[in-house]
Amino acid sequence: MVLGGGEPTDRMASEAGVEAKALVPLDGTPMGAYVLAALRGCPEVGGIVYVGPVNVRLRGLYDVHVPAGTRLVDSLALGLGAALAHAPAGRLLVLTADIPWITSEGLSAYLRAAPAAELVYPAVTEAAATAQFPHQRRTYARLREGRLTGGNAVLLDAAAVPRLLPFIDRAFRARKNPLALAALFGFDVLVALLMGRASIPQVERRLRRLSGIDARALVTDDAALAADVDRASHLPGVLDESRPGTPRVGA
Repeated sequence: MVLGGGEPTDRMASEAGVEAKALVPLDGTPMGAYVLAALRGCPEVGGIVYVGPVNVRLRGLYDVHVPAGTRLVDSLALGLGAALAHAPAGRLLVLTADIPWITSEGLSAYLRAAPAAELVYPAVTEAAATAQFPHQRRTYARLREGRLTGGNAVLLDAAAVPRLLPFIDRAFRARKNPLALAALFGFDVLVALLMGRASIPQVERRLRRLSGIDARALVTDDAALAADVDRASHLPGVLDESRPGTPRVGA
């Protein structure tokens, strides 16, 4: 499921004259089309639900279209409802439409590496993010495992979606704010995070105890999972010549 809605006052969308940031053209192609094309080329993906406004350039890249809700949690609920109607069992991958550098190969690697859990959340290393996307400034959490930033591709157990929805909404809203993320897990974890003493297993155990959610973090060097476009300064190229500054649909 791809979330392609967004705030009606989004600056990038208004400057480009489109309804949502996912429709902002990159090299003539809507940003969201790169995400949809990567999913379409991923053999592990059985169907695609797109949430948000669309145009002709997105045609054929999704299987089900759902209008966006007023709030993020509304869009999540509408999209997940449509996804569950078509695939009531198995796992669901929820992505935002503003990560245009993801690839089919990268998504396959993420899905293959994901542990068996109700919720799997990608955490990208600072070294990978700064090397692959030096133009993009990110917020990092200092953990025992290193400095990490949250990704934009959450893997869910379909059977647990009704119970997970409130947490997913909070986690997506807080994904760029380490303190807000830590607040989901308690004051002692927050203090440990501020001091750089918190660990991923500690956060996972606390979440299971507080909410009953079996959530796991997957540390990855695929920085494309976290390289979301929030402003025009995020669009210049990257150092690695194999990753062009503007992605290509189907690449």
